[in-house]
Amino acid sequence: MKALSNMSRLLVTTETLLLLLKVYEAKGKSFYYDELFERDKDVFLKKTIEKNVYYFGKLMDIGLTDARLKLLSKKKLMAKNKKETFLLNIKGALTSIQKHPDQFELFTNEFDNLAKALSKNYETIKFESKEKKNDGTIFTATAKSKDKREDLDAIIMEYNKQNKTKLYELTQLISNFYIDFVNAKLFNMHNEEIAYLGLYAFLIRDFSVFKYVSFFEYFYKNFEVYKMALNQANYHYQTGYPNTESLNRLIIDILYQAYEEVNDFSREYSFEKKLNKSDNIESTVRSGKEIFSKEDIRQVHPTVSEITIDRTLKRLKDEGVIQPLGKGRSSKWQKIPEDRRKGGRQLDIFQFTD
Repeated sequence: MKALSNMSRLLVTTETLLLLLKVYEAKGKSFYYDELFERDKDVFLKKTIEKNVYYFGKLMDIGLTDARLKLLSKKKLMAKNKKETFLLNIKGALTSIQKHPDQFELFTNEFDNLAKALSKNYETIKFESKEKKNDGTIFTATAKSKDKREDLDAIIMEYNKQNKTKLYELTQLISNFYIDFVNAKLFNMHNEEIAYLGLYAFLIRDFSVFKYVSFFEYFYKNFEVYKMALNQANYHYQTGYPNTESLNRLIIDILYQAYEEVNDFSREYSFEKKLNKSDNIESTVRSGKEIFSKEDIRQVHPTVSEITIDRTLKRLKDEGVIQPLGKGRSSKWQKIPEDRRKGGRQLDIFQFTD
């Protein structure tokens, strides 16, 4: 508990404070985003879970091909080995967090239940047994020995104590809890993965932006920064004065980037709600690259269903606007030059439909 119990040492730079103010200003628009995206909330839920699983898998570096990782993220598949079993258990945990972010409570049993969920059809993940001292001698814990559940109880108690003082900002508390959690090595295995999931549960509970964008995509892309921040915090941990400022700044940076993405996307989404989705896709095709894939379309229109994309591409093919290049999932499309087209259809931007 060296991080949480010494929070009075913390200093916040002016730059970090200004960024934090922007984050909380954006957080104030949560109700607006919830109302705006209500119609497609299930689409956002599905896509965010898929991205979180995919990037979590890349963080784990478990030797799966990119194609296999995407399939496990998107489809209901049977695991081929223990690594895939563990990833699917993580998928289940992420799905629960994503569907019920408000239900996460900071109790030891929450982490115990998480460990049990990750153990399904896998190896048993449990609280690590503690070694005991007897007359100055260290010996291996017996069945009657205590486990590190007590250590987590103490960390949670200290978190709640510091939270009640109202002296510290939420991301500071989360950062220092995280460092104490990681250093306690509470479980017999997979402490890193459990820490990642705990951090995410903390954040999505209070920052609903992660209902619409993937936290683990940002975390993966900033992973080198994370490792440096973690090393910096751990360097002085045993002295009782770990430097958690860099980790805290990383969390704030990720929050800011996520809110910026949602803010940018919300403007386009608000406009698209008034237009026919098929016409929007056609407009993207006509103004976009000469050669493109369905994935390119999905990036621009993440809430449009697969069926709508397929129907639009088929219609444009029938109208001579595009032609397929190859077959299968990796196939691409090519725009046909105007002088070679057999006909066209004018896009009516004033055709407002749901």
